Amino acid sequence: MRLSKIKLAGFKSFVDATTVPLPGPITAVVGPNGCGKSNIIDAVRWVMGESSAKHLRGGSMADVIFSGSNSRKPVGLASIELVFDNSEGSLGGQYAGYSEISVRRQVNRNGQSAYYLNGTRCRRRDITDVFLGTGLGPRSYSIIEQGTISRLIEARPEELRGYLEEAAGISLYKERRRETERRIRDTLDNLERLEDVRDEVGRQLEKLGRQAETAERYRALKAEEARRRGELLLLRRQGLEAERERLRGELNERENALQEKIARQRALEREAETLRARHAEDSDRLNEIQGRYYGLGSDIARIEQRIAHRRELRESSQRELERNREALGGTERELEDDREKQAVLLRRLEELEPALEDADERLETAEAEVRAARQRLDAWRERWDALTEAAATAGRNAQVERTRIEQLEARLAEQQRRRERLAAEAESLAAGGDDALETWREEAETLAEDRAELQAQLDEVQQRLGHQRNQLRGAEEEAELARAALGEDRARLASLTTLQEAALGADAELARWLESLGLQDAERLGERLQVTPGWEQAVEAVLGDALQARVVSEAALDAGQAAALGHGRAMLFAGGEASGAAPAPAVGTPLRELVSAPWPLDDLLAAVYAAEDDAEAERLLARLGPEASVVTPDGRWRGRRWIRVRAADDGAGAGVLARGREIERLREAIGEHEERLAAAEAAAGEARQALESVEAQREDAAAELAELDQRLAGLQARIEGEERRQRERGERRAALAEEREDLAEALESGEAEVRAARRRLEAALEEGERLDGERERLNDERLAHQDVVDRAREAAEAIRAERHDLALRLESASTARQSLEEAIARLERQRGQLEARNRELDAALAEVADPDDSLEQERQDLLARRLEVEGELGEARSRLEAADHRLRELEQARSAVEAEVTELRGSAESARYRDYELQARLQTLDEQLGELDLSRADLAEGLPQAATEAEWEAELERLDARIRRLGPINLAAIDEHQALSERKGYLDAQQADLSEALETLQDAIQRIDRETRNRFRDTFDKVNAGLQRLFPRLFGGGQAYLEMTDDDLLETGVTIMARPPGKRITNIHLLSGGEKALTAVSLVFAIFELNPAPFCMLDEVDAPLDEANVGRFCELLGQMSGQVQFVVITHNKTTMEAASHLAGVTMAEPGVSRLVAVDVEGAVELADA
Repeated sequence: MRLSKIKLAGFKSFVDATTVPLPGPITAVVGPNGCGKSNIIDAVRWVMGESSAKHLRGGSMADVIFSGSNSRKPVGLASIELVFDNSEGSLGGQYAGYSEISVRRQVNRNGQSAYYLNGTRCRRRDITDVFLGTGLGPRSYSIIEQGTISRLIEARPEELRGYLEEAAGISLYKERRRETERRIRDTLDNLERLEDVRDEVGRQLEKLGRQAETAERYRALKAEEARRRGELLLLRRQGLEAERERLRGELNERENALQEKIARQRALEREAETLRARHAEDSDRLNEIQGRYYGLGSDIARIEQRIAHRRELRESSQRELERNREALGGTERELEDDREKQAVLLRRLEELEPALEDADERLETAEAEVRAARQRLDAWRERWDALTEAAATAGRNAQVERTRIEQLEARLAEQQRRRERLAAEAESLAAGGDDALETWREEAETLAEDRAELQAQLDEVQQRLGHQRNQLRGAEEEAELARAALGEDRARLASLTTLQEAALGADAELARWLESLGLQDAERLGERLQVTPGWEQAVEAVLGDALQARVVSEAALDAGQAAALGHGRAMLFAGGEASGAAPAPAVGTPLRELVSAPWPLDDLLAAVYAAEDDAEAERLLARLGPEASVVTPDGRWRGRRWIRVRAADDGAGAGVLARGREIERLREAIGEHEERLAAAEAAAGEARQALESVEAQREDAAAELAELDQRLAGLQARIEGEERRQRERGERRAALAEEREDLAEALESGEAEVRAARRRLEAALEEGERLDGERERLNDERLAHQDVVDRAREAAEAIRAERHDLALRLESASTARQSLEEAIARLERQRGQLEARNRELDAALAEVADPDDSLEQERQDLLARRLEVEGELGEARSRLEAADHRLRELEQARSAVEAEVTELRGSAESARYRDYELQARLQTLDEQLGELDLSRADLAEGLPQAATEAEWEAELERLDARIRRLGPINLAAIDEHQALSERKGYLDAQQADLSEALETLQDAIQRIDRETRNRFRDTFDKVNAGLQRLFPRLFGGGQAYLEMTDDDLLETGVTIMARPPGKRITNIHLLSGGEKALTAVSLVFAIFELNPAPFCMLDEVDAPLDEANVGRFCELLGQMSGQVQFVVITHNKTTMEAASHLAGVTMAEPGVSRLVAVDVEGAVELADA
């Protein structure tokens, strides 16, 4: 590989686009001092990645851009491009196929650099990687500028070792080692952080484990408490239901008794009404008989008056008149008594009616009071429910505050620890170190450029990573679906295969018998049958054990007949070619048409027909012959006088055909799933490899970026010098102090929050206690309200009874009044009759006449008739008195029954009120059971028969005490513990991965170190040998060699020991300038002999040499030019003569360099011509 040209534009004094051709093995760049020759060396160093402005002879990177002259303005962009000839493929790797390689760098006034490789933008590291191991680089031994000779010779042993490492080609190994060490450091840091996190997670896990265990116990106890509470509610409900059932029985009995009494009352009332009607009839009959009696007496008296003497008639009439008058007086007295009784009854009625109205009003008032008392009781229940909910809310608030206090205290502890760490950090900031300012600036510039390039690469890799992850996720999901389907079908196939083998028979004795006949590999009949879908059960029902038959030849069938089977049974079937299609029957579908097989099945399926259902089977049997039979799809096989039905799992061949079809389908599906799985896994593997590759790139880029950020941050923190660092430490201490103050405020705020939380907790607890007291007070109020309801109900019942008694008394008085009114009317009629009779007697007395015989006879007849009427009158009076007595008895019985009805009605009403109360309590219990979200059936199933409410209440108290003993509960600890356990497992897996990666990296370090030692030792020996050979040639004698400063080949430095001719061995620092230059050239050429760089640039290396030494230098330069391309900046004519091509640099225009190229060989030829 050769450097064919250098293109400059805007770089330092080369403001115009300039191309420096390098066609020959040795190109000499000549020109006066200050014309810009060395700018070509700076350009090559800069384009190869130099980031230090000092090494480019500038103060900042912007100094490489043309800054203007007297006649020209400054430009904003500088660009350098190196073009290499790689036609021989010297540069390997991905660039071996390129015949020409271009490397370009440009920078603007903002200091932003851009690199291009073959026209494609790239990173500075990409440029560095291209030349790793070739000897090329911004500070390699292939570029020796002014002052480099002295720096090379006087370099520290560690710096001189770097040149040998570059010659050995182990700079790439060192880069890899640095990368590996960085990864090891990162891995160790990650392990340390991971261990800290694992320790913290372990501590949290231990704490959460205890909390989760307590929470689990709390949940178990709460669940037990809820179940016990539910069982207690169920016990109470059962007690209430039993009481309600008993109460309903009593209520039914009372209702029945009440109905009976009401019926008895109605019967008595009906009987009384009947008696009253009969009493009125008897009273009318009595009045009629009395009228007749008095009429007969009047007739008798008239006759006797006519018959007897006037005196006797007068006496008789007078006696009758007296009797009538007495009777009239008795009637008057009786009438007067009845009227007095009537007046008394009227007064009673006048008293009873207002009393009844008052009782109605008082009853309405009492019932209103009962309703109001019930409303107050309902309002109490509402307040009780609200108070219960408020008490529960206060309990929950107290629990929330307890949890908040724990969290706040944990946060305060963490803040206190943070405060202590900040204090320790503030103390540690008192000390600090210092490094070389210039080195830090150079490194910072380099790292800034590398970081920009790495960030661009990382962004691109992140996009590719997301795409690869999506592809991998899709492939893995597809593989997982295929794997799940494959596993399911394989399990199903194994199960069905086992069932099929069992169904088709696997008896050992049968296997030996078949083997003895050579039929162990014979096919089973059921394995080759193809049945129309839906008719498998029908075919299995008909064939039965024949499905297990082995298909054999006729000869084997005969042999089987002769062979004896120890036990069990076997069937052989003589197969043959299937016959042609049988003629279609006139009626029905033969079953053999629904079965396909390689052999004829007519013998097995003869005269068997298929029917879709039982009805069609009956129709077919009626039309087919007596030998025919019909089978339905469900396996029911029947003839004219028989039917065969079997269970689904009956018989060895049950399900064989359908199972066989399913097995074939599963095998095909498994093949498809396997192909699908293989394709998905292959795709997932490719995607995973691609993802791993991209992730490795991302990790490399991210790690390198993180390292660059870390190094850049460190350099930027130190770049301002010791004063700046002290100031930064002061600022940091101030920041730490401020943060500590913030933490102090946070601690104070947190403590205030804790105090506030504790106050809220105390308030919640006080509120709970207050609500408990309020509940006790309300409970007392409930008894008072219930007592008021009971008293109001009892008062209403008493008023209702009083009102009923008043109504009875009013009704009785009304009835008595009606009876008296009727009696008074009757007596008034009787009095009128007596008064009329007295008037008649008075008139008769005035008409006394002598009686005759006819009148005597008439008198006798009238006397006889009067005796008869008198008997009737006595009998009527007796009936009337008996009716009065019976009415009084009925009224008394009705009053007694009515009192019993009132008592029973009150008792039934009380029972009904009690039933309503029980129903309300049952509804409340049902609501409480519903709130517990427990099944009543489950509760009843687990409830012992002998359980009592007292035992369960005591058990609830014990559970409550156990729950209280648990103290504050963190219910979220269970989920947090599970999540943290998963995180702990993930962290453990990460630790294992990191440990494994660390071992791998350490192994890699060992391999790199081993290879580095070997290469360094080999290179050291060869360069040393070359130096010992070239040094005498350049000096004309003398001796020089390399020496290691340490036995450790990885860390040892290298020094040069030289003895010019005639001098003793001495240190290189004691040599003259020319001797140092020749020694340095000897070393460089020795390195070139071992690992020739594509080119070598020498800037006035021959300046300190005399003519003799310049001659030897040029001679060696010519010998080395066959292996290395040289670009030499010189003022020495001898060196110019050794060059094959001259490039002159002039500055005709002040501040602007221009190039004049001369082909020496062409010029010589032209001169000779």
